[in-house]
Amino acid sequence: MLTSTWKRIGPGALFLAGTLAAQQPASAPRFDVVSIREVPRDAPPVLRSQDFTAVLPGGKFIDSRTNLLFLIAFAYNVKHPSMQLIGLPDWAMSQSFSMAAKPAPDFPTLSAAENYEQVRLMMRETLAERFHLRLHTETRQEQIFSLEVARGGIKVKEVEAPVPPAREGNVGAAMGNSGGRMIGKKSTMAGIATAVTIFLKRPVVDRTGLKGYYDFDLKWSAPEATDGQQPSPGLGSEGLGLLISTLQNQLGLRLTKTNGPVDYWLVDQVERPTGN
Repeated sequence: MLTSTWKRIGPGALFLAGTLAAQQPASAPRFDVVSIREVPRDAPPVLRSQDFTAVLPGGKFIDSRTNLLFLIAFAYNVKHPSMQLIGLPDWAMSQSFSMAAKPAPDFPTLSAAENYEQVRLMMRETLAERFHLRLHTETRQEQIFSLEVARGGIKVKEVEAPVPPAREGNVGAAMGNSGGRMIGKKSTMAGIATAVTIFLKRPVVDRTGLKGYYDFDLKWSAPEATDGQQPSPGLGSEGLGLLISTLQNQLGLRLTKTNGPVDYWLVDQVERPTGN
């Protein structure tokens, strides 16, 4: 259950504070069997396809390599956990876990979407029981970016939607101050907004109104410096400018600064998981 109140944090600034109840109602769905084991730090990496999902039919959740950051983001639908989830200890990001969970045998047969949502709720129960997780929410009015269609219209052609079981393609991006690349295969405008959020470290809201799927491969680089100096690492002001201009020139999209609500999840308590 979520209770909410408005609080003032400064002149003219408000945030909405909500407290998530320590326990779900008695009727909340829960896993019947849960195994959580720490993965050794020197364990070899796990390679996964883009279609990988830990949520399986029958209310099961199986992942051989996950961490607490991901589990909370999944359970509470936190879109940008590195930015919106506050107060986790270092081990919550660095320590990997192998987790397998399944409900009781009488778990009903559900559609894929319903099954996914039920597993989310069961994960919340598990986080509270095994990690002793308690958190609350805040909604703050902050500066965000709006992704919109630029004057002149969109410059990338729409492609056919993915045919189930295929899903929307993620947007892959690598950016620095001297250049970058962004690749999408059957990706959406919402997917572009999500990818750009990671680099801007501010929420990007899709306000294009476009609901189709698109293929694109963008590349850009800064002109060579005449003074022989190397560009600074990371995405500084120069890299940000290149990203914004590339989106507009090659895709017909623009990023504009605006103000809007930003949701945060603040961790009040968390511990390493109890034994199986």
